[in-house]
Amino acid sequence: MNPLDIRIETADLLLRAPAPGDAPDIARWCADWELARWTANIPHPYTLTDAERFVADARLAMEEARTVSFAIETLSEPGPVIGMVSLMLDALGVEGDLGWWVAPPWRGRGFATQAALAMVDFARAMGVARLTAGTQPENLPSQGVIRRIGMRPAGRMMRAAPARGAPRETLEFVLTG
Repeated sequence: MNPLDIRIETADLLLRAPAPGDAPDIARWCADWELARWTANIPHPYTLTDAERFVADARLAMEEARTVSFAIETLSEPGPVIGMVSLMLDALGVEGDLGWWVAPPWRGRGFATQAALAMVDFARAMGVARLTAGTQPENLPSQGVIRRIGMRPAGRMMRAAPARGAPRETLEFVLTG
């Protein structure tokens, strides 16, 4: 099966490969400082060109089995992309780093947790044995998602933070087994 054809449904969400037509939604949300500042990979400012490049790169990475990135839509309001969930794989495909974002109007509804849990299940089905995730110490909502999906604290490290212009200390979490 072509990885770009994968579609996963949760109770409230549809996860699917990002498509070129998603770039305006992605650009709109990622241009928001309140979203970008919490992420490891979103620069600020963020433009439509950045989103178009992200979609093209994400699709290629999925075809090459380097990263799995799913656009998040709600089943009740199909169409607009309300977030992304990604799994960056190591060279052997046995370890992956999980990341996500949900746009501000849809936060607090459990969508990040649903998307992250779906990605954990997907990773397990792919044979990924160890998952990691990192979050900034002050990002309590992200830490809540991480704990709800069963991850455990694994220490601290420095991670890239393009929106902030320099690496930031992150709390690291792991899920094995």
